[in-house]
Amino acid sequence: MATSKSKAVNYQQLKAELDAVLETLQQPDTDVDAAVAGYERGLTLIHQLESYLQTAENHIKQLPTQQG
Repeated sequence: MATSKSKAVNYQQLKAELDAVLETLQQPDTDVDAAVAGYERGLTLIHQLESYLQTAENHIKQLPTQQG
C-alpha cells in the first residue's frame, strides 16, 4: 500500500513541477535561455506523466472484474 501512496506523491510532484514550469513560461520577463530550458523540462515532465498514467491504466486493465 505504501507503493501506491508514493506513486501518487510522485505524480503530484511531477504535476506541480509542470505547473510551475508553465507559470514561468507565461511570464513576459522570462529570458530566451530560461524559456528553452523550461520548454525542454516541460516536455520531459509531460512524458513522465503520460508514462505514469499509461502504467496505471495497464494495471487497472489487469485487475479482475467482478461479475454479479
